[in-house]
Amino acid sequence: MDIQAYISSGKLELFVLGDLNETEQQEVLAMAKKYPEINQEILAIEDAMLAIDQASAVSPSPKLKDKIFDTLESEDKAPIPLSSEEAKASSEKASNIKAVSTSNPWKTFAVAASVVAVISVSTAIYYANQYFAVEQRFAIALQQNAVLAEEMQTNQVQLKELNSGMEKFISGDFEKILMKGEDFPMQKDAAVDVFWDKDSKEVLLSVNQLASLDPTNDYQLWAIGEEGPIGIGLVDPGKKFDLQIMDIASDAQAFAITIEPKGGSESPTLEKLVVLGEVS
Repeated sequence: MDIQAYISSGKLELFVLGDLNETEQQEVLAMAKKYPEINQEILAIEDAMLAIDQASAVSPSPKLKDKIFDTLESEDKAPIPLSSEEAKASSEKASNIKAVSTSNPWKTFAVAASVVAVISVSTAIYYANQYFAVEQRFAIALQQNAVLAEEMQTNQVQLKELNSGMEKFISGDFEKILMKGEDFPMQKDAAVDVFWDKDSKEVLLSVNQLASLDPTNDYQLWAIGEEGPIGIGLVDPGKKFDLQIMDIASDAQAFAITIEPKGGSESPTLEKLVVLGEVS
């Protein structure tokens, strides 16, 4: 017999609450007489129920007390049918066993206390879930705000650059130089516009189509004059149709873009020429 398993089954609590049928009650009583551990567990459960009642209920009148104890005494005297083996075992352990009643006058108080406990636990779980849900939504909102702030800052920088480029473009006398990649094997569909002011030497650039590069390479713009190609800045292929401000070009008969190692080169890699446009 696994006594601990029997104690943990919940049957003893139901017995104390009076929720077992007659056969099950007789079974529990027999087990309590046979095993002291079970009897002690029943007594402990009853003591707990009594403590709940004493903490929350109004003290019963003397008349009600007498009635309750008379009921307990009558129930204690009720005979319990046992087999011959159970009777023998119970006689050997009779000195160590306290009789247990088959019904409990504190059932109403115990049930009420159980209901209150269940409601309290359920309420605590509900508000805990609400708290963590709100906390999670707050964290997500903070993250979204950080992303929006970063995007706003990026947009402000881009707008400032665009405004700067537009101001230069409007106030200057720029010549548009079309640069295409249809004559070169690197990117047949590449298309970039360069705007050059021969008086101020300022250069603006607008990307129409350039493929993305891996992180180890950059596009570099070259001004080709009498002294040969001179690098005048790196080109961002992601800023399409924006005016990118490049370095000044004192002399230029043509402009070209090549693919160079990250950061640019001192001289162009002609094998990686992407686009070329001549100044009229």
